[in-house]
Amino acid sequence: MAEAKRQHDWHIASSVMALTAEINRDRRRRRKPYKPDDFNPYTATKSVPVKVSVEQVASLLGTRYFPSSNSPLASSHFPCPKSEPEPHMSNC
Repeated sequence: MAEAKRQHDWHIASSVMALTAEINRDRRRRRKPYKPDDFNPYTATKSVPVKVSVEQVASLLGTRYFPSSNSPLASSHFPCPKSEPEPHMSNC
């Protein structure tokens, strides 16, 4: 219960801090407006993963990507091997 009150208090305080910072913000120096999450230590920032291909990563590293012959990228289709269920064994 104390943790919830602490988070609630930080939510209110960060809203006041964001409002104060927004009032005094120089729009030429900082184009992005302030948000309460910028001041709240309880706000968890989640990084968004970027989807890239192997070829794009290779070009960033300054090399070329050559898929091997047994690689699924080398074939024209992507085979998906199915796993077969194990046979039922009785304890009799």
